[in-house]
Amino acid sequence: ISCSSSSDDGASTTSDDTSTTDNSTTTTDTTAPVISGCEITTPTNDNTPDFIITSSEAGTVTFGGSCSSSTTSVTSGTNTITFNTLSDGVYSDCTCRVTDSAGNVSNVLWFLFLLDSTAPTVSSVTSSTANGTYRTDDNITLTVTFSEQVTVDNSNGNPIIQLETGSTDRYAIYSSGSGSNNLSLIYTVVISDNSTDLGYKASNSLELNSGTIRDSALNDAVLTLPNPGSSNSLSLNKAIVINTTSIFGTSKYDKSIFGP
Repeated sequence: ISCSSSSDDGASTTSDDTSTTDNSTTTTDTTAPVISGCEITTPTNDNTPDFIITSSEAGTVTFGGSCSSSTTSVTSGTNTITFNTLSDGVYSDCTCRVTDSAGNVSNVLWFLFLLDSTAPTVSSVTSSTANGTYRTDDNITLTVTFSEQVTVDNSNGNPIIQLETGSTDRYAIYSSGSGSNNLSLIYTVVISDNSTDLGYKASNSLELNSGTIRDSALNDAVLTLPNPGSSNSLSLNKAIVINTTSIFGTSKYDKSIFGP
């Protein structure tokens, strides 16, 4: 939340002038409204953000800089105002002020906020595990790269990716990377798993599993993966073979004795 106010704008003085004639007393209102508030969360993903101002008196509200609103007046007290539709970007020149019925102009409220309504997307899927053949109990680390930094909330469940591993499809489970562009998920090879070129099942194989993946503005990530076998997909980026079947058995130790 960021806001500030300024009163060096030529606003009227803060007193009322009273003049007396033989028959009547006339009071001139020279007291300027005082406004405060301007609560806008930053960053925000709302392209029509609300803010709250409190005014000491009713009047006409005007806006300056890159922001505008269909609201033209405020009452004395608390008022909720909605900005007209804004594009993504940094806003530092938006202002508002109130003018009362006597023409007295309030102090100025300034707004500073970042608008980001663009959801993170998956750029590529690869693996930090070297190309080669892997057996039972080996771990394969997948790396999912997003278009921007993302935060994972796995308090209710870890995001997963369903892999194509033969008769029973296994899952790579989120391990680390929250707060960065790259999330790591680990797949542990199980007896009977086999793949000549490890990949995920489909473009919708990334699942939240009751977790969340969001950017700093709380935009939910788009979970669509590159199509299997296409550019930036796991199977195209890497050459990982899963082989848990051997004429000598299925133990992972077979590979150290007999080779892959």
